[in-house]
Amino acid sequence: MKAFVLKKNNIRLEDVSIPELKPGQVLIKTKAVSLNPVDFKIIKGAFNLPKPRTIGIDVAGEIVEKASFVTNLKAGDRVCALVNIFETGSFAEYVAVDSSAVSLIPNNVSYTDASTIPCAGITAWQAVIQKINIHPQQKIFISAGGGGVGGYAIQFAKKKGAYVITSASKDFERISKLGADEIINYKKQDVLEEVLKRTENRGVDFMIDSISKENIAQHREMLRFNGMIVGITGLPEKYLYPPFSKAAGMVEVALVAAYTNGDNSILTEIAAVGSEIAHGIAEGKYETNIGCTIDFKDIPEGLDKLSGGRISGKLVAIL
Repeated sequence: MKAFVLKKNNIRLEDVSIPELKPGQVLIKTKAVSLNPVDFKIIKGAFNLPKPRTIGIDVAGEIVEKASFVTNLKAGDRVCALVNIFETGSFAEYVAVDSSAVSLIPNNVSYTDASTIPCAGITAWQAVIQKINIHPQQKIFISAGGGGVGGYAIQFAKKKGAYVITSASKDFERISKLGADEIINYKKQDVLEEVLKRTENRGVDFMIDSISKENIAQHREMLRFNGMIVGITGLPEKYLYPPFSKAAGMVEVALVAAYTNGDNSILTEIAAVGSEIAHGIAEGKYETNIGCTIDFKDIPEGLDKLSGGRISGKLVAIL
C-alpha cells in the first residue's frame, strides 16, 4: 500500500506493507483524512517519535477486516477514528485502529465530512461540552475561529446559547454563518483590547485557546471573575492570577493522551462523542467547516500551507 512516511524532517509517499492486526483492532480502508496542526508538529519533532513512521491522526473509511475480540464492528461499516499517533499514522491506504476508538457514521455523512470529526470535532466537544459549564447568554472567546477546532467550538457554544466572540483574519462571512456573534481581526486589531471593549470591560466567562500557552498568558485579563480557561495546545506552567483576584480556573484538553493513560474506556467515550457529532452533521445541526479538499498525493503541500497559516477551515485529503 501507499503511505506517507516520515524520515528525518520530511515525508515521502512510499510502498509499505498493509498493517497486521493485533487483537481488538480493525483495518480501515482509507477514504479521506483531514490534516491537523499536530501533523506538521510531529514532522518538526513533537513528541519525539521514532522514525521512520507513518504520520496522520484522522481517518475516515470502511472497515475491511477485524481481529479477534472485536464484537462491536464488522466489515463494511462506515467509520471514522482518532489514530494512535504513538504507534502509527492515518496518511495511508489502510490503517489499523483500536476498535474502541472507532466511531460509526451515518450513510448520509460523507467520508470527507467524517474525516474532520476525530481530532478537531472531538477536541472542540471536550472543550465546550465537557470541560466547561456554559449557560445561555454567557460570553465565550474562542481563538482561531477559522480553524478546524475553532469552527466546531463556535457551533457547540452556540448550541448551548452562548454569546460567541472569536478571532480570525479572513473568511468572516463563513465564520459568522457558523454562529460567531463578533469576530476580531487579529491582524488589524488588538484581541485583548477588543474583547474588553466589546464586553464593557467585564471580559468573557470562558476562553478557549488553540494557539499556545503564551497566547493564554498574553490574553489572561480578558477573563471575568470566576471564569475558566481551556487550553488546547498547553497551559502556562504557573497559575496566572494572584490569590483573591479572578478566582479563575484553567483546564487542559489533550486528546492524544487518551492513548497513553492505559484506560481503554476513555477511547470508548471518545468514539461515542465522534458518533454523536456525526449524527449531528447528518441531521444538519453542524457544519464541518471544510475550507478545501486535496488529493492524497498532495498532502505534503497541504501540510506546508497549513503550517504557514494559508488554510482557512478544515483541509481534507481524499483517496
